[in-house]
Amino acid sequence: MLQMVWKSGGDEQVLDLLDTPEIVLVQFCETILRHQDLRNPDARQMLQEIITALKVKAEKEPVDHIAFNRHDLKENIAYVEDLLRQFDQ
Repeated sequence: MLQMVWKSGGDEQVLDLLDTPEIVLVQFCETILRHQDLRNPDARQMLQEIITALKVKAEKEPVDHIAFNRHDLKENIAYVEDLLRQFDQ
């Protein structure tokens, strides 16, 4: 299971993806898309885990200080899932 390390000052905290703010998940997803080769199964696995966490968050009302429009978030999730399906074939 993929987890995020959150550093605040001198403190470090390990968060499950569902506890990670959605803006961090979206940025991490964009970074993977931009800098990783999706033919790499590890990159696809990381992306799939992030998308799964984002899907759960998209079904709930936003609780983060910075939240995405739910419609746009769901469209972005669908786009990444389509990409993953193309590379899994």
